[in-house]
Amino acid sequence: MACLIKKREAEMKKDVRLTSSLRSGLISKDSDEIWGVGSVDEANAFIGLAKVKSEGLTREILEKVQRKMFNVGAEMISGKEMITRKDVEELEEIIREVGRKVEQPDKFIILEQDEITAYLSVARAVVRRAERWAVRLNDEGKVGINLVEWLNKLSCLLYLLTLYELKGKYNVVQIKKEDP
Repeated sequence: MACLIKKREAEMKKDVRLTSSLRSGLISKDSDEIWGVGSVDEANAFIGLAKVKSEGLTREILEKVQRKMFNVGAEMISGKEMITRKDVEELEEIIREVGRKVEQPDKFIILEQDEITAYLSVARAVVRRAERWAVRLNDEGKVGINLVEWLNKLSCLLYLLTLYELKGKYNVVQIKKEDP
């Protein structure tokens, strides 16, 4: 405990606009890496909320996803490949498994019908933000393309899990065309 207190005291003396990076020492909290890892952290928090509200298949999948999200964050902050082609392929297999269990609507629908579907929907949206940061980091040569693809597939999986939890009961949105 004393060690943690001393560490906190040392942190309070440094520039609060900076944080440690495994890649390059102290970096701005406004850096692309920190924005990316922050989005991953937010997404993982919502995935955790959905997990504790779920059961069975959804809970099992979200547990695996949560653990893998730590690798995503680690790659964003370190630059070392943590998400591999095998990880992408494993996620694709889970997507196929869940996809076989749901009817995919061909219309716009309101996904949020209860707590779990609302949490899954928010998690999906935040994962998409993390994916946009991953694209930027990939463009800068700071993360691999597998990480970008894994996040892209994860948003698809979260959508399918939302449909799975809805059990085919969702509200279709009627979009009206404006009169000329």
